[in-house]
Amino acid sequence: MKLRSTWTMAALMTVAIASAGCGDSPTEPGESGTQDQLSETGRESRSGVESDRQLRLALSTGEESPEAATPIVLDLTGTNDGQSTLVLGFSDAQRYDFEVISEDGTVVWHWAEGRFFAQVLGGETLEPGASLRWTGRIEAGLPAGVYRVVATLTTVEPHAIEATLTVLPRG
Repeated sequence: MKLRSTWTMAALMTVAIASAGCGDSPTEPGESGTQDQLSETGRESRSGVESDRQLRLALSTGEESPEAATPIVLDLTGTNDGQSTLVLGFSDAQRYDFEVISEDGTVVWHWAEGRFFAQVLGGETLEPGASLRWTGRIEAGLPAGVYRVVATLTTVEPHAIEATLTVLPRG
């Protein structure tokens, strides 16, 4: 059995989190280890009361070095690390996306390609400490090589996180 782990990378950027609409209830993320993370913080004032809000994104690429042509599972997790409820606004029914990019810059797998999304405004609500998880699965796997994985939370102002994935030759 192969060890399930991920690569680590962190970034910090300040944004105002949109507060429009509500959506599905948050769910707890599944198994996690060391994750690529992006923290986004912002301050919002409503009725003269300021509150701190923080969204942390984590990207898991599954096994540290899967073999070529074996399925690969990608997980994007959004966690509310703040003290206030976050409402993430979306301009359509799509909530996330994944792209896998080869060393020469070619997109070799794109989760949203060929999918259609309802053109309706929506939102996801995250209570303090709660998480939402979105998953993409590359059924056919990938050829051996080094890839850049980009996961995007497709909010009105999209937020992306990246990781490196090394796929080993079969054998």
